[in-house]
Amino acid sequence: MNRRTRLPALGLMAALFASSFSVPFATSAQAASPGNDPAALAKIRDAAMTSDYAWERTADMTDLIGPRLSGSAGAAAAVNQVADAMRKLGAKVTLQPVKVPHWVRGVETGELVDYKGRPDGITQRVVLT
Repeated sequence: MNRRTRLPALGLMAALFASSFSVPFATSAQAASPGNDPAALAKIRDAAMTSDYAWERTADMTDLIGPRLSGSAGAAAAVNQVADAMRKLGAKVTLQPVKVPHWVRGVETGELVDYKGRPDGITQRVVLT
């Protein structure tokens, strides 16, 4: 850094340093704004600890919709269920279209060719479908 670029940088640092002393220090009354008032936060905590509201919402979200494989009708229903619940609470909810890969079950077969206790001479196979 040469002298020409160093002087403006030093001037800026000096101005910031000096301005830091002109800001009044926050008192405890100023620090307790509505967003971090200890009494209000304690009241919210106590209400949450004595209510089963969160548990009921979790139960609703996990029990009312069946299996939710990616891209399935169950997954779409779960998204809509949660969005509706949030809207009922007053939240502004918007859903955006997404491409979700999904799995489709194919044909499955199984064959039992030998098992413990199978009688000698029996050649019939058991086919599971």
